[in-house]
Amino acid sequence: MDKKKLEELASFAGTPAYIFDIDVLKERISRVSDQIRPAELCFAMKANPFLAGLIDDCVDYYEVCSPGEFHICVKNGIPMKKVVLSGVYKEYEDVYYAMEQGVTTYTAESVRQFALLHRCAKELGKTVEVLLRVTSGNQFGMSEEDVTKLVRGRMSYDGVQITGLQYFTGTQKKSAKKIAGELEYIEDLIQRLKEQEGFDTRVLEFGPGLGVPYFIKDDMDEDAKLLEEFVRFYKRERPYKLVFEMGRFLSASCGYYITKVVDQKKNDAVHVCIVDGGIHHVNYYGQNMAMKTPVLSYFPQHSMEQEEEELWTVYGSLCTTADILLKRLPLRDVRVGDYLVFHNIGAYSVTESPYLFLSRRMPKIYAYSRQEGMRLLRDGLETWTFNT
Repeated sequence: MDKKKLEELASFAGTPAYIFDIDVLKERISRVSDQIRPAELCFAMKANPFLAGLIDDCVDYYEVCSPGEFHICVKNGIPMKKVVLSGVYKEYEDVYYAMEQGVTTYTAESVRQFALLHRCAKELGKTVEVLLRVTSGNQFGMSEEDVTKLVRGRMSYDGVQITGLQYFTGTQKKSAKKIAGELEYIEDLIQRLKEQEGFDTRVLEFGPGLGVPYFIKDDMDEDAKLLEEFVRFYKRERPYKLVFEMGRFLSASCGYYITKVVDQKKNDAVHVCIVDGGIHHVNYYGQNMAMKTPVLSYFPQHSMEQEEEELWTVYGSLCTTADILLKRLPLRDVRVGDYLVFHNIGAYSVTESPYLFLSRRMPKIYAYSRQEGMRLLRDGLETWTFNT
């Protein structure tokens, strides 16, 4: 989005607010899809649930990791064949409901979860497909031993077909060689299951965790280079379907967060401005107490009189010293009413930040496209009602 259009939308939206550029999002998904084919694409909706339903024509699947996320899918009319129901904690009522709604693909993070899927399928007289998640040493997934035991007994599970594996180790990785090594590991396990258990994997869902640039000192082309390098590592024919699960890598660049200067002062030698947002709305992976400066735009709402830039520290509206957004930011003639717009905030911030702290109002959320203009997805919400 060009600077003139961004300033126009910022003025229209008011503050605080998020704007998600759906044109940018779809163009990004299209480029990624073209590069990874014939592999398919699964959007991890935890990265930004407000995008669910807006990109049905662009992605093959949605990774859904909670009952709430599944209800969002139902509300938005997402085809159940696109849902992969995941998550470390699955309850009987929620799995049963998902199967009633027509979800046919699930992941199992433990032997107990697999038994739950088996139980619900039998009770409903359905047949579902299950991907066994393999752990990378954390709370997610199962050991190779548990996976092997389930595969070995696969013929005894009525209504449950083990179709393959799922593997994801983390996010914001910057080494294509490291990611390729993780893919090689899980494919080696697939080969061992074939040789030792006679199991033919039909699907591998793999989360590469590709990193994205956020901060002004980052190489803004590093994500494109990373994807291109990774594609060279993995692109070959396989006897099974490969599905890449991505969230941040697809959605980060489509988002903007708009906040307004509401106060300013000079505390000792430090120029301070307060904005009507804060860390309860802004959360960049790898950011800590404003040690890094994200890409942003400054839109003064007055005639500029001061020629020289000054260094400003930008704080949010929360009553805590932790609510610091920017340090030593060079700005010219800052006044109350001016806008700051944070870029590349289309992933996680919209739900991951501590919204309820200090009972501040939640931001408005908009989707923008050239064809439809601005569309309000959620109005600003008062949070004090949740805290009393």
